[in-house]
Amino acid sequence: MKRSNRVFTAHGITPSYCVRIGIDQGEVISPLLLVIYIDPLLTVLKNEMMDPYMLHAPSLTNPLVEPNPVGLRINNLVFMDDSTLISSSKSGMESMLSITEAFYQINNTSANHNKYVLITNSLPPTSVSSPSPVVFDLQLSGLNIKQVARECNSFAAIIRPAKLSAKQVVYLHNSVLIPKLEYRMQVTHLSESECALATSSIRSLVKHKANFSRILPDFILFLSQGLGLISLFLHQSQTHLINLFLLANSSSPFIKNLFLYRLRLIQFSFLIPISPLLVKDWTIWSKLFAFKQDYIACTIALLTTTPFKLSRSRLSTLPDLTLSDGHTPLFDVMSPKTFISYFRRLRSLQLYYLSQLITPQVTHMITWNAYLATLASRKGHRALSHKWFINIRQCVTVPDSDSLLLEHFSSDAIPSHIDLVPAFSSSKKSKKWIVTLDEDGSPLFGKQLSKQQYSCKIIHWTSDCTTRLNDVITLTPCPGCFKHVPVTHIKSNPTDVTPLCIIPKLSTLRSLIFPTSQERIRHDTTAITSPFTWADLDVTVRTYYGRLDIQPNFSQADVITFPLPSSPLSLGSAAPLAFAASLLATPPDNHYCFYTDGSLINLGTPDVSMGWSWVQVLDGAGFFQSIAAHAHKSIHNWPSSTRAEIAAIHAALTVTPPFSKVTIHTDSQSAIDGLRLCATSSYSNSRLYYKSTNFELWAIIEHLILSKSLSITAVKVKGHS
Repeated sequence: MKRSNRVFTAHGITPSYCVRIGIDQGEVISPLLLVIYIDPLLTVLKNEMMDPYMLHAPSLTNPLVEPNPVGLRINNLVFMDDSTLISSSKSGMESMLSITEAFYQINNTSANHNKYVLITNSLPPTSVSSPSPVVFDLQLSGLNIKQVARECNSFAAIIRPAKLSAKQVVYLHNSVLIPKLEYRMQVTHLSESECALATSSIRSLVKHKANFSRILPDFILFLSQGLGLISLFLHQSQTHLINLFLLANSSSPFIKNLFLYRLRLIQFSFLIPISPLLVKDWTIWSKLFAFKQDYIACTIALLTTTPFKLSRSRLSTLPDLTLSDGHTPLFDVMSPKTFISYFRRLRSLQLYYLSQLITPQVTHMITWNAYLATLASRKGHRALSHKWFINIRQCVTVPDSDSLLLEHFSSDAIPSHIDLVPAFSSSKKSKKWIVTLDEDGSPLFGKQLSKQQYSCKIIHWTSDCTTRLNDVITLTPCPGCFKHVPVTHIKSNPTDVTPLCIIPKLSTLRSLIFPTSQERIRHDTTAITSPFTWADLDVTVRTYYGRLDIQPNFSQADVITFPLPSSPLSLGSAAPLAFAASLLATPPDNHYCFYTDGSLINLGTPDVSMGWSWVQVLDGAGFFQSIAAHAHKSIHNWPSSTRAEIAAIHAALTVTPPFSKVTIHTDSQSAIDGLRLCATSSYSNSRLYYKSTNFELWAIIEHLILSKSLSITAVKVKGHS
């Protein structure tokens, strides 16, 4: 077949000339010949790599941090006859150019040096504050689609006048045209409608040759039982999926790392905090131009609509790309239109999961003010909620319910617990904001002015947090409430302003350190905020405050029933199971002080019961201010008031740490006498052991004293004191 060519030059188009023999660049054989020719050069460049470019995948959590310190080492990019040499230094570039020139000389060829272009980065590295990810890829353009359509139209124009049957046309289409289109579409992903539009002339030609009606459904042409015309879209999907499987299961470490790089790039580009291979629906991103350009992302999206599953391949060596510490990606809880409009903004704010916008109790979504309080800087944020925040709230909360989460958004979440530091554990010099409860069970806030060992004086501040459970706690100065008498300013008070309301004595044993945005109260301070809401802290504060509430109850419900063990347990080994849950406050001098008591009720009746209790007290305040811990239970066997007193002492010593000094205050002289016998190890004598009343309890107490190296002092107090 005769044809002529013309060449585009810098001075215009040359006159046409007749082509006798040769291979055009667009032919299927062209890339094969080029690979055979240039492969030795690429092999040498790879083996003698010097100062290559290090390619790192961007990170969603911090784009400026390189998660993989090794990265991909690249010194060349070649696609067909388009080659690029890349180096991180001038010497590395000179080395590759010398290797390339030697290759040309050996093969008796020459390069057009006028087409060489040297691109350098003259900016210092410190001048780039937020670099964008580098993308090495062939981007989809309108030219690729036009080339595919032009190939199909040219094929149809040549075949239409030829006297060929429909089966012959289909054979030429499947054997000649499809391989050429496959070559052109290696990095081009066309939608089903685009493929149908490009191949419309082919389907029209086949119907004409087969004498079919023009209104015949197109899918009949693709049936294998019929003509067996290959569908361009299905063929494209099959080849791209095969290439994706080859990338994921490549034995080459470089190809495997390149595949991981592309997955991380897809994560960063489209705000996907989970692995792209786990996304079930890509409809949200399907209309994005950037998504249509990324043929690998388009191919992964095909996995959700085809029988092919990457789970069948060997992906055990691939790391888990899912970001930890979160649940429910934002793209699953936002409307598609809003997510696409704001996902770049959300990426800059490092917001990926719904769990970042809900309370630790996983019951409510936080308010806009609560979110602003978590930011280091409010620059660029309005006082009113952004549209993306409003959209999330509308999608995940119950209407008119004060931001209560819908059930299916809170059921899969794991509630988080906020731990606050006890106020008595801080040093005397540090004055902290504290939170506790008043007599009515309402939250009480204040800033410490002075501290004793277990009490403090505070400036009283108030908050309406109980009426706004899901808003950040905001404190304002108390102007002088009816509970507390306003006092005049004292110079020794460590504050810049005159306090209006002071609580002179508050127990630090019932108070917790309250996290705030600022510590010091200045002249212009009108409000103090916290990053937490009262919904976050309510349970923590009430649980800590209520742990010291002593409510004696010697009913049957307090009886401890142990499960029957497989082997007999002694009373000494079973006791820690009953009393280990009692938490003690650690005194500075390791000196523990207990008040113990026992009582006998319902003697002579089937409901007879012996109750025991103990409280740990600390010096430095009144009795009720110094209660640090307590416990109370009841026992039944062998009723005796002395036995109840001994059980209380035994329970207190069980929870006492080793190597401690212990002072026992009791109104039972019999218990004090028994402790003295324990101190002299009198119960080690077997004869005295069996003659003593309650010998089994005293033997266990003696063992506790010796094994823990305790120093015991017994103090007699008045009865019922």
